[in-house]
Amino acid sequence: MSFKTILVPVSSPEASASTLTTALQVARRWNSHLEIMHVRADPRGLVPYTGEGMDGSMIEEIMDVTEREGGERAVQTKAMFDAFSAEHGLTISDKPLADAGVTISWREETGREDEVIALRGRLYDLIVVGRPVADTPLPSPITLEAALHDTGRPILVAPPVATASCGKHIAVAWEASPEAARTIAVSIQALVEADEVTVLDPKLPQPLPLDSADLVDRLRWHGVDAKIHAFDVSATEVGAAFLKHAAAVGADMLVKGAYSQSRLRQMVLGGRTRYILNNTTMPTLLAK
Repeated sequence: MSFKTILVPVSSPEASASTLTTALQVARRWNSHLEIMHVRADPRGLVPYTGEGMDGSMIEEIMDVTEREGGERAVQTKAMFDAFSAEHGLTISDKPLADAGVTISWREETGREDEVIALRGRLYDLIVVGRPVADTPLPSPITLEAALHDTGRPILVAPPVATASCGKHIAVAWEASPEAARTIAVSIQALVEADEVTVLDPKLPQPLPLDSADLVDRLRWHGVDAKIHAFDVSATEVGAAFLKHAAAVGADMLVKGAYSQSRLRQMVLGGRTRYILNNTTMPTLLAK
């Protein structure tokens, strides 16, 4: 499928620049529509989380500070949107326009960002979210997880620093899992239009139940002439190996099925998807 409608959550100018750039790279391939969404925190939502023993004036002060900071961040983020749209000559519209190229629109909501994106994201072909960065609250890892697990839509994780291109050379992380199969299915149009496709084939002590050559044979039916890049790896190092070998073959985008192991197991013990979410330096398409 082609990604004609793309939702892009933006939290602040500092945290969202790479996300916007990555989303535009994808949108230009299909003359897509970008909906840029900023969610302001609702101060009333803080009340259940305030500590015991806090009097009304203290709670009110916290709410006032939250509302003021949220308002300032919203103004700054909207200014970033305006500058980005002007810089790239994008048509601002919330309705389809013939021959307009990439269109873009602004949407602002109030509430919890993860909850708003989990619901709103179900309407779009793709959600582009920023990769969480250690020791910084934005982009929010909770929002990323909500986009991936609660929308039923594929997500594209944008790295902290935007790459020069996205989707010209796609690396497919082959795991022979249902999640990998679904991700390849939703990204098939991107694979068809890519200049180059490489299937990353991990040679594990326990072989995969489906050979990567079988995948390459099926991709040929779509006109995709994919190459296989095989490498030896242990089961605990697959996530890091996918990133390493995607970079080694010169890919500018990684396609991978998300959480083929238990999500809870990956959160507790670590895992392939978890490692990639925390470390990818290239746009990474994930689906469940």
